[in-house]
Parts: sequence; C-alpha cells; structure tokens
Amino acid sequence: MKNVALRAAAFCAVAFAAVLACLMPAAAAQPIRLVVDVSQAPSQNIVRTHETIPVRPGPLTLYYPKWIPGEHQPVGPIVNVADLTIRADGRTIPWRRNPLDMFAFETDVPKGVRSIDVHFTYLGATFGRYSSSRLATPNMLVITWNQNLLYPSTGTIQDTIFAPSIVLPGENWKYATALYDPRRDGNTVTFARTSLEHLVDSPLDSCVNFRQWVLWHGGGTDPGTVTLNACADVPSELDAKPATIDHFKALVREMLAMYGARHWHDYHFLLTLSDVIPGEGVEHHESSDDGEGGNYLIDPKALERGGDLLSHEFNHSWDGKYRMPAGLYPKNLQLPYDDSLLWVYEGMTQYYGDVMSFRDGIRKAKDWPDQIASFWAHYDNEPGRKWRSLGDTATSGPFIYQAPFGYGAERRGEDFYTEAALMWLRADSIIRARSHGTKSLDTFARAFFGQRNTGPIVVTYDRADVIAGLNAVVPYDWAGFFHKWIDDIAIHPPDGFTADGWKLVYTEKPSHWVKKNDFWYSLGFSAVHGSVGDVRFGSPAWKASLGIDTKLVAVDGRAYSDGLLYDALKEAHTSHAPIVLLVEHGNAYRTISIAYGGGPRYPHLQRIPGKPDVLDEVIKPRRKM
Repeated sequence: MKNVALRAAAFCAVAFAAVLACLMPAAAAQPIRLVVDVSQAPSQNIVRTHETIPVRPGPLTLYYPKWIPGEHQPVGPIVNVADLTIRADGRTIPWRRNPLDMFAFETDVPKGVRSIDVHFTYLGATFGRYSSSRLATPNMLVITWNQNLLYPSTGTIQDTIFAPSIVLPGENWKYATALYDPRRDGNTVTFARTSLEHLVDSPLDSCVNFRQWVLWHGGGTDPGTVTLNACADVPSELDAKPATIDHFKALVREMLAMYGARHWHDYHFLLTLSDVIPGEGVEHHESSDDGEGGNYLIDPKALERGGDLLSHEFNHSWDGKYRMPAGLYPKNLQLPYDDSLLWVYEGMTQYYGDVMSFRDGIRKAKDWPDQIASFWAHYDNEPGRKWRSLGDTATSGPFIYQAPFGYGAERRGEDFYTEAALMWLRADSIIRARSHGTKSLDTFARAFFGQRNTGPIVVTYDRADVIAGLNAVVPYDWAGFFHKWIDDIAIHPPDGFTADGWKLVYTEKPSHWVKKNDFWYSLGFSAVHGSVGDVRFGSPAWKASLGIDTKLVAVDGRAYSDGLLYDALKEAHTSHAPIVLLVEHGNAYRTISIAYGGGPRYPHLQRIPGKPDVLDEVIKPRRKM
C-alpha cells in the first residue's frame, strides 16, 4: 500500500502544512532533487546518487557531511565516495578537493548555468563503526541519507531543502522511514520536500522480510502513532510472541507517562534483525536506527541482553533531539561539535534506557541491584581514573569513540554513558530525599525535556540551564555536585547507592551481570575465548607481566578453559600457591606465575538493614502494565 510500513495515521492537510512550514523555510525556492538508487546494494554493496542542485555562476563548494548527528564525531565515510562527476548543461565541469578540508569539493559554475548534475557512487559497508558499517544483505538494506548526498555551502541545515527519492531493488521490497508524504511508483518512492536537517535525521530501512507492529496510537486532534518496523534476513526471525511486543508497548506508555509530552508526530522504531549487518543504535527525532542479531525478537535471553536498546534510542527523542546541548547544534554538518555535555545527552539517556528496560518488563526487577553493582565496580577498578576526569571522556568523545581495543581501563572509554548514569541515579536519590519522596529525577525530566507537545524542533541548553532546572525541582548545590562527579579526578566513583539502602560487596558467586568467566575483579584481566583484551594496571596479572593480545594456552599444566581457571582461583585461595599460566604472544610461548590467593570476586549490592529500599522505587512502572 502507499504508506508501506511507514505511517499508520495520516495528517490532515492543515497539520501536514504546519509540519512542512517548520521543516522547509519559505525562502527556499528550488530544492535539490536527490535520487538515491539502492537497486544494486543487496547484490553488489553499492549505492548510486544523482543530484540536481540549483546554482548561480561562479565559485561553488559542495560538502560531503562530516560531523554526523547522533554519532558525535567527524565520521562521514568520505573514503567510500567514488566516481564523482559534476555536469552542467550536458558538459562535465572539473572539481578539486580542498587540500585542507577533504570533505569539500570546489568547482566553478559556468555563466548561464542554473543547475548542475552531481553523480557519485557509495562503495558499501566495508569498514567502520556506527552507520558506516551498515548497508545491505541480500534481503535488507539501511540508508542513512548523509552518506549519499553533497550539499552546497550557500545555506544551513535548516534552509537547504531537498526533494528526496529512492529507487528500491524490487517491487517486493517494503520500507519504513520518518520522511513525510511517501508516494510509490513501482520501485521508486518519492517524499515531500524537506530540510537537510530532517533528511539526515530520517534513515530508511527496506527489506523483503518485513513486519510492523503498532505500539501506541493517541487520540484527539493530533493522534500520533508509534510503530515497530522490523526487517529480518530470515522470515522466522519476525515471529515475535505477543508478550514480547507487549514489552515495547509498555515502553511507549512508560516514556509518555514520565515526560508528559512528545516531540514527534509519528515515531518509527527501525529495527534490523541480522547476523550479517552489525548491530546499531543511533537516535533520530521521529525514528531510531536500531540493529540486533537475528534472534532478538524470538530469544528471551537475546531480548534481555539488548533490553535497553530501543528504550535508550527512544529516550533520545526528548533528551538529545528536542533538548540538545548548544555545542551539538552547529549550522551545518562541517562545523565541529562540542561534546562536553554528553554526560547529559548520553549519560541521562543511558540511565533511563536501563530504567525503562525494567519498567517495561523486559528485565526483571530482582536483577536491578546487581546491574548497579556491576557498573560501579567496573569504574572502581579503572586505573585511568588516576589521570582523567569523567568530563574529559565526554569532551574527548570524537576520538574516544574511535579508540582501539586493548587497555581500555587505562585509557578510559565512553564513561560518559554508564558512569554518568550512576551520577543521575545519585541525583535521583538526592531529589527523593530532599523532597521526602514527593519528587524524583522523573520530575526534572518531565519539566526539562517534556514541557509541551511539539513537532520535531530543537531547543538548546547549556550546563547552567541543567543546574537551574534541577534547582527548580529541589534546591541543592547542583553546581558542586557536577563539579565533583564530572570535573574532579577521582580514584573511586562517588557512592551513588548507599543512601538508597544498599552497599557493595564482593563474593565468589557470579552475578546475572558479571559472569563466571570474568576475572577482572580477582586476577585483573578480561579475556574472550581465551584471548586477553585488557589487563588492569597494578593487578596480580599485571605484576606477573601479562599483556594484551595474549592467548591463554594452559592453566596449571592443563589446557585452558574459563572453568578451569575459576577452579584454580578457588584452590589458590586455600593453598596460597601461585596460578601458573602458559601464554602465547605472537609466536612466542612463556610461562607466568600469578601470585594471588583472594579467590573469585564478583560484585553485588547487599541490603543495609534498617534502611528503606529506594532503588526498588526507581524502576517501578509509572503506569500499570
């Protein structure tokens, strides 16, 4: 049908005109006609772009998007752009790359020319992280429009207007996107004129094996609809049980109950289910680009493991897209970002992504305390804290995201997600205590990110606005609070849970979140399938000279296994004999002895007698399931 998995509710003409008025300024007379041909993506992993760009004679610079919204980095995959040609009135005109800005293509428009034709080929998802690593399998494809366009230097993301269309691989290919007013003619789908900002903010999934579920439908004059749109490599991977879909319906209800307002007309979860295309999680205002393994909707363990994916990206529609740090909202896609407030944008979203995974029932409430324990213990055993603040990990986001594997604890990584989530948990505790339980962090979230129903607009903020917003909920030294958590170098993360009736302990019993094969808190290294990825500075393993990129061959003279090492830990606890490992690094073998008798150690939260359990209150659903 015309909307093919796109919009379950149409807008009236007046409402739709109002949407376009927001997205397309009146000054934009002629749009850039954009045709993205993905017909060869499933078979050959390429996409062909054709643009007709209105111009004036004289010097012109065309930009390939560099700083990508939601990815917080200059990761526009320029290296995948090939076969670029520019033509005017049927003649090829030369271009040259700016040697100081490799994302800029300079040309001279001849006299009398009013438009130019631009052609290039995108060479597929062959490398990279985030959206640059996702394109197609034989049965599905993912299009992020910024990879497949150039735009002129003469406007901003708001007033550069496109008339986009896409050529699909076949008539049996269905699609889903947040772009407005789709019109299909055979394999070609055209969309309403839209701003560069909204175009880049509206990825498109297309596939042969498709299923859509309506998760929520509002009422009144602006009804709105939320849909889950899933593409799978294998049809059976779409056979989600009703109880699974009920969790996602609960997620939408919980988020709307907390924020009290929305900033989308319709919202589209775009979910790929594939063991070929890498996983994903990138936020957009009226959609999210989500990717999980093929069994995500049909295996309860896979669903729980990725239980915070959709809740995290959905939360960003409020925190990150509607309210956005001013430094993340430049006028075009070439200007650098200021990532220093990612501890709000990503940190608070990480907090609510996890919280909502319990409120919507995907995860069990009994597992919540030990999840907090696993988070806090991880940061409490992070040597990089000796030299780097949490705030610096956010400011360094553009290269932290690209950090290589190995020695991550010494480097510190994307800590502005989960350690910042611990900070927001502590903020919640403070608000509850000082308001005698009448308010919580939800109160702040509703006031700061909810406010009133709007379309997809952006309202920026800075650090002072966050502090003022919190003080409006509960007066407190929030400036000092953030200085302690964000700016100070702290060997240990501040305690965010003791006041809520819990304390951290280590036992020899693994937890739901820290498995038996995790030796980080005992020997001081992490390994996957016997390959060492990190060694904690100062740990017993470090003192024994164990390093990264090392294969564990044997433990105490027997072929290595995680279970055997666990048993050796327990035995050494009573015998006090060193644990002997045979290891391989490169093509060299050596034997090391680890002097450690502390036994297995796994973090847990334990109730403090006589104190109320505030943690349990945090994850209680706001609306009945």
